[in-house]
Amino acid sequence: MKKEISGLLKEEKEIKGPLCEPDVFKKVFFKMAQEFYANTNLDFEVDGSNKSFLQHFCKYWNRDMAFEVLENISLRKGLLVFGSYGTGKTTSFRIIQNLAKQYQVKELWFPSISTQEVVDRFNMEKNKEDVIRYFSKGTFLFDDLGSETAGNNIYQYGKEDVFVRILLNRYRNFEKLGTKTHITTNLGLKQIEERYGKQLADRFIEMFNLLKLDGPSRRK
Repeated sequence: MKKEISGLLKEEKEIKGPLCEPDVFKKVFFKMAQEFYANTNLDFEVDGSNKSFLQHFCKYWNRDMAFEVLENISLRKGLLVFGSYGTGKTTSFRIIQNLAKQYQVKELWFPSISTQEVVDRFNMEKNKEDVIRYFSKGTFLFDDLGSETAGNNIYQYGKEDVFVRILLNRYRNFEKLGTKTHITTNLGLKQIEERYGKQLADRFIEMFNLLKLDGPSRRK
């Protein structure tokens, strides 16, 4: 079974369009999810809280045009997954990373970093613009947007919200180059506007597919 799935993914990974049949991708994802959760002593459950999300999430990563059924939804955009604490937002992305590594599907791979780690690097580096430039390019998952502290740039600006600049830069790169950004956050769009400003919040509609993953915490 593993060899068959791996073959299907590898054979089709260079084709513009779906990586494989939707049911195959979903089976692979769910298998990887069960393995991931088993390693954390939790059960992977599909229920009313996550069923719709998981269907859309799998269609997106499989490049299935059936994903584009709602207004403002597009495969060329990144994903902004939002919802309450402990619902599996970050875990869902980690499962895709594991799938990419195990089946060697480079189209599914992306680096990830927490937003606080980015700010910590910004605070530590003498040349802070290098940090801004580095995280403004290429595909990234920024985990837990809204939890990070303000950056320390007292020699130029004082305290600043590092992600305002990074995400505005990434918006420009999305327009010019199609650069994708993925985000997890506990914040809704209104809270994002309050934290980062209306200009950036408006760009989010253009940059991201907004997928909500809510429900009770799955952490124990």
